[in-house]
Amino acid sequence: MAKLTAWLVTLIGVLLVLALLPSLADTLEPLNAWLVPVLVLVIGVGKLTRNYSAKKRK
Repeated sequence: MAKLTAWLVTLIGVLLVLALLPSLADTLEPLNAWLVPVLVLVIGVGKLTRNYSAKKRK
């Protein structure tokens, strides 16, 4: 179940970042709009690396 939630969080983060890319040309886009999508993406990738690390838990 942990791997599924890690993939879902990562997918949500990617979708949030992709939604902001068309507005990348606008320099008026506030930095706060990028904060949540990037944090969600970082959390998702962190969970994926923790779940798929070479070190197996026993």
